[in-house]
Amino acid sequence: MTTNLTTNPTAREIAQQLKFRACLAHAVLFKARGKVKDQIRARGDKIAHYSAREITELANQYLAQPGHREILTQLVLPSVHERVFKTKR
Repeated sequence: MTTNLTTNPTAREIAQQLKFRACLAHAVLFKARGKVKDQIRARGDKIAHYSAREITELANQYLAQPGHREILTQLVLPSVHERVFKTKR
């Protein structure tokens, strides 16, 4: 999507941008939860011993560490962009 900087964005473009940001944030958190689950398994613990809330808290801690959010964002960016800005037939 290209936005002309000399004009105001349309309502559709704004909606797409908001959807893109929300989807990107969700995808990054989902990927971080997967990384946390991998770490739990590597320690020999069972995922079932953790609540969804605990896993999400651990994922947020993981994302707070330097560089992790940027790496995961770059990892999921192409798929999120494809899903949000796909052309309808």
